[in-house]
Amino acid sequence: MSAVADHALADPSQQTPITNINDPIITPTTDNYNNNTTGDILDNSNTNNNDNNIIIDENPFNIRHENGSTYITPRVINETWTELKVGVLLPFHQKADPWTERLTLSGASAIRMAVNEINSQQLLPDAYITLIERDSFPKDVDGQAGITQAVFSTVSLIQEGVIGVIGDISSSWTSLSALMTSTLQIPQCSFTAVATSLSDKTQYGYFFRTVPTKLLYADAALAFLVSQGWPSFGILYTDDDLGQQLSESLIMKSKLQGVHVQAYQKFYEDGPQSNIRGSIDILMSSGVQIVFVAAEGEAQLAAFTIAGNMGHINNNTVWAGMGRITDELYGAVQRFNTNVEKRTSSSPPPPPPQVNSNNKNKGNNTNTDAITLAAQTTPRPQPISFNETFAGGVFFFDSTLELHGYPPYDEFVDKWADLDSTM
Repeated sequence: MSAVADHALADPSQQTPITNINDPIITPTTDNYNNNTTGDILDNSNTNNNDNNIIIDENPFNIRHENGSTYITPRVINETWTELKVGVLLPFHQKADPWTERLTLSGASAIRMAVNEINSQQLLPDAYITLIERDSFPKDVDGQAGITQAVFSTVSLIQEGVIGVIGDISSSWTSLSALMTSTLQIPQCSFTAVATSLSDKTQYGYFFRTVPTKLLYADAALAFLVSQGWPSFGILYTDDDLGQQLSESLIMKSKLQGVHVQAYQKFYEDGPQSNIRGSIDILMSSGVQIVFVAAEGEAQLAAFTIAGNMGHINNNTVWAGMGRITDELYGAVQRFNTNVEKRTSSSPPPPPPQVNSNNKNKGNNTNTDAITLAAQTTPRPQPISFNETFAGGVFFFDSTLELHGYPPYDEFVDKWADLDSTM
């Protein structure tokens, strides 16, 4: 388990960013998240920025640090209003990973901005929100000590009587807190945790999030099948959390859409040394003509490459996958072709690695990747024509976070960029 943000989250430097990745983001500084136990209130008065001739308005909050928690209340409170406590659980002192730090501080800024608007505009009649921020990573420790810190921070927020929790950053840290909050029927929302396991409502009944997960691909695939009028399909899935949850989601949701799952087959259960070709042959022997590959990374590339080599991708079939992987698939095919050419040009040809009935590779090939192993063991040692094989009947579903040009989003970004860094 780790407090570091999920690798499945795309770094903004790899997408169209809110601001340039090299530009500073105006966020709460970690100086505001110390463990001061004096209970002092931070009073941020009007500041005149002479360099830019900008007058920064007075901080709308009273900020108090006490016993490891940061209490943020509006400056103007009607004594007759009801206080609503909302917990914020983030790894404020996590410094090892810049991307996690960026998510934490920029996210905290957005939360404070939203709460300020709710309070100042009285969007909750006769009530106001108090934020109680707690650091899920107050000290740089790993293992059980780090887990203990995260659990203690969650318990502290629950003891404060919060009606909801925002956080955490990583899926592993979020799973710890979400188990507790769901058990106590306290809503919890994360804006970064993307693990599909958190969609299990039997464990995380009160958890939700504002970031998409890979389960959206199941919805997109089914919508596509329905739009084409195809009555049935098959699923080739990896034997891991992602593959299993995607396949289960497809099976359950397909019934509601009137689409029949004709067959499903797991593969890649032993990693690169698996008999992927055998798994694909079993699936195709069921007569499926439309296949959704519930996998990612090397497993997905290997599935499409091997299916192409074996002739299962043709004018009579449709194959669908996840992500924008055209370039990666082209590279995988080139790697396959290179190894096939090496195999066929050798004189005498070297014996290919042997794969036993348990899908385990024998010999000294434990470091061979799935594409290379496929080229060394295929009974059809012929190069794959990328354009001929993957043109027409192959589809990939992808999601985008690009919202620039949508007025409410642009307005939000402008407000976010103008935040006072000491809020």
